[in-house]
Amino acid sequence: MIIGLKKMALGLIGLCVLCISLFSCSKDVEAPVEPVNPIDTSLANLKFVSNPKNLNVIMFVPTDNPALADYKPRLSQLMVHFQAWLHDEMKRYGYDKYMGLAKDEATGLVNIIEIKGAGTQADYPYAASVSANKIIKEIESFRTANPQLFSSDKHYLILLPERTSGDTGQPFYGYGKYCFALDNALMSVNHIPNPNSNYLGGMLHELGHGLNLPHNRAKYVSEEPTLGTSLMGSGNVSFSKGQPTFLTEVDAAILNVNEVFQSTSTTEPEYESPTFTVDPKFAIDNANQRLNISGSFTSDKEVSDILVYLDPNVNNEGVGVNKDYNAVAWRFNPGTNNTLAGAIDLKELFYKGNTPYDLKIKLLLKNGANTTTDFGFQYVNDELTSFGNVVFTYSNASYAGVKGQLDIGEYTTADLQAKGIDDNSISSIKIGHDVKVTLYDGDHFSGNSLVLTASSTYLSTFNDKVSSMKVEKK
Repeated sequence: MIIGLKKMALGLIGLCVLCISLFSCSKDVEAPVEPVNPIDTSLANLKFVSNPKNLNVIMFVPTDNPALADYKPRLSQLMVHFQAWLHDEMKRYGYDKYMGLAKDEATGLVNIIEIKGAGTQADYPYAASVSANKIIKEIESFRTANPQLFSSDKHYLILLPERTSGDTGQPFYGYGKYCFALDNALMSVNHIPNPNSNYLGGMLHELGHGLNLPHNRAKYVSEEPTLGTSLMGSGNVSFSKGQPTFLTEVDAAILNVNEVFQSTSTTEPEYESPTFTVDPKFAIDNANQRLNISGSFTSDKEVSDILVYLDPNVNNEGVGVNKDYNAVAWRFNPGTNNTLAGAIDLKELFYKGNTPYDLKIKLLLKNGANTTTDFGFQYVNDELTSFGNVVFTYSNASYAGVKGQLDIGEYTTADLQAKGIDDNSISSIKIGHDVKVTLYDGDHFSGNSLVLTASSTYLSTFNDKVSSMKVEKK
């Protein structure tokens, strides 16, 4: 029973990328410090862009920890600074768009919605499983009673006053389209840079998660030496320290279709998931350090961009949420007649040697949603290889636990056991790009079945139910 619970927990984590997207970031201790280069700001000149739908900025106040008196003008300046920074970064890639910020017409400041929490600061600990859902439930209840105060249906930046109890374990992470950060007197434009704290950059990094951005680092050759650190890599540190920090092209593309970046209203449902398929073909050219991708896709909703992430599993760190800070990503245009075409420059990868990689192909839709299809690759002695005809099974989610390996063929329960794969034990599976797998919950290919053409970090309705399977050429 304990093992089963562990596997289910791992499965939920494996699903985070596609559904709740829980991102966690380390926090440090704030210390008062004078800024190295103070930035002149004036509330009289505070100008910013509002869109039909804007980021909901919340100050969530526990009963025993009041908000600082100056938070509205101070955080308004900071949010406008973030808006300008994101706009400048997006323009690098040709996207002339702004993250919308709602205006408080009475003051001219950013509309920051103050919500009184029902509990004390101790009732909202760092653990997302405890505090995030509790806070979100209270916000939704407040929204039901005060719908006119809110703009976006989806995106929230939720700030809590820094703990007065001395406990640093308060919410500071991304949780789906909600992101959490703290507020204190140093959360100010005039305290960038701050060599003693990562909180300022941390807020912008977590805001990125709340705007649908996953982790990804700078390209090793073409970006890191000139642009610095990717915001969604270790940008929380570099931004706070005033060091070069940038937005990658894939992140700019995701924000380009985000609902709070649209200057005009759209009638298309935001973030509605598509029915889709992805059928790629890979050609590895180690001599020229290239991975060429071709193939096709289908989608019943219009695709804006093709995004490809190569996420290294360094030193068996695993894959998925909070294991993907070192992923490198590319953006491609969808081809005529829903075709895939792109070339990955392998010189941009920092990790090689004998490192396994998780390759994710994402269809980014014009309505803001995206899909993920996984494929496995492996560096062996600095040469990239694929597992085109091979299937790997795992007894836990996210490619963890007992591992089995299967080639093309048909496998009964006895056949699987002969390969070291126990009956009803598979929770995740990696599938070579040249094969498809049919799973059965009965022996000898009987019972309910599930066809997979791409890897799965968690088998969900088929978790711990596989008793036989077929591995076939596509």
